[in-house]
Parts: sequence; C-alpha cells; structure tokens
Amino acid sequence: MRTDRTALVLIEEAIQLLRKSPAPVYALYCMGTVPFLLALLNFCAEMSYDRNAGEKCASSAIAIALTYCWMKGLQAFCCRELVRVYTGNVESWWKPDRMWAIWSRQIAFQPLGLFIKPLAWLLVFPVGYVSAFFQNLTVLGGAGHHDVRKSWELARLWPKQGFAVYSLLSLLAPILFFDLYAVILSIPFTLKFLLGIESFMTRIYTWLFSPLLLIAIGTVTYYLIDLLAKAIEVIRCCDGDSLTTGEDLVRRLAALQNEEGALRAP
Repeated sequence: MRTDRTALVLIEEAIQLLRKSPAPVYALYCMGTVPFLLALLNFCAEMSYDRNAGEKCASSAIAIALTYCWMKGLQAFCCRELVRVYTGNVESWWKPDRMWAIWSRQIAFQPLGLFIKPLAWLLVFPVGYVSAFFQNLTVLGGAGHHDVRKSWELARLWPKQGFAVYSLLSLLAPILFFDLYAVILSIPFTLKFLLGIESFMTRIYTWLFSPLLLIAIGTVTYYLIDLLAKAIEVIRCCDGDSLTTGEDLVRRLAALQNEEGALRAP
C-alpha cells in the first residue's frame, strides 16, 4: 500500500482498475445508472415541451425517485464487485438478506447527499470530505453496523490526496462536457461536408443551445465521471482499511507466493 500517491497516480490506478474489471461491474453500473438518467431526461423534456406538463409532473417525479433508489442500490453492488477485483476477496454480498440490508441503507442515506453536497460546494472547504463520505458509503455498502462511521473516518483519511483528486475531477468534468458538446456539434456539419447530407441542424442553430441537449450531455458526463470517482474511492477505502487489517500485506504475500510457484514450475 502506498500512502504517498499523487492525485494523478491515484486516478491512473483507478483507470487501470476499471480496465481489468469484468463485465458484471459495468453491467451493474449501467443497469442502475441508465434508467435514472433516462427518467431525468424524460422529466426535463416533459416539463420543457409538453403542454400537459402539469398533469405528468407528479408521475415523472415519482419515476425519478424510484429510479434514483434503484440506481444507488446497484451502484453499491457494482462497488462491491470493484472491491473484489481490487482485493481478490470473494464476499457473498448477493445473498438476499445482505442485498436488502445494503439497498435499504443506501436508500436511507444517499438522498441526503442531494441537499448536503450543494451546501458543501457553496462552502467549498468541506466538499472533499462530503463527496468522499457518500462515495465511501456506496463502496462499503452500509450493511455493517459501523459502516456510516467508517465511511466518515475514511473520508478524512489523507485529506491532501482527497482534495487534490476531487479538484482534478472537478476540472475534468467541464472539459469532458465541452468535448462531448464539440463532438455532437461537429457530427451534422461533418455529414454535410463529406456526404452532402442536409438537415435542420445545419440550417438552424438554435438546437445548439437547447436546455435538453445540455442536460443530456451533462448526464453523460456524470455517467463517466461518477464511475471513475467510485473506482478511486474503492482504492482509497481498501487502502485505508488495510492500515488496521493488514490485508494489503496478505495480498502482496499471496502474489509473491504465486510468482515463486510459477517460477519453480517446470
């Protein structure tokens, strides 16, 4: 375990963790996050363009709330799989009683982040602690009796590294947003230039400033940045937990024994 990682090194390790993660990690994340983002886009579209928006407001809001709870549960399961990939420990989180415990704790605590995180951003200083706390609660699952307290203790661990990481993610998010915006902007004009395909997008430019388009790009940005943030907190949580359990030494010893066995094999 390295405690002197820079933010860039930690982000690189998180990317490597995602690269070697199996398909179930991405399946769980997509199954949880995509329905919520689609429900959010549908709500924004109905409230912006539907003449019967008032009648559909309640049902669309309920759909957002339900898909949000669904998303937080599956994201916690996704993080448990990421922990398994990083540590090699096989934990039976898929038992019905444990799944229900994780899901219920996520539903109970994660909605608080919708109110606490904006306040933390206004105050600037505690945003690293607050963001890390809710991410850690997703990583740990919350099924344990001390997971909430442990999430806060891990969030306060290595504060310089944590603030540097979230500063870089905050910088990366708008860069990714404008990159996606530029790609979408270039598609219709590229088709017109190369293939001569004319459309309303090349004749009328008001769609470039459509609130729904900006929200859609924002949801894709969230989808990508949030998965990276969870991988980062998986590494931080596992390394922080190893300070008291020594699991990183056990993993390193097992790896050395496997390498030695492979060298001795004929």
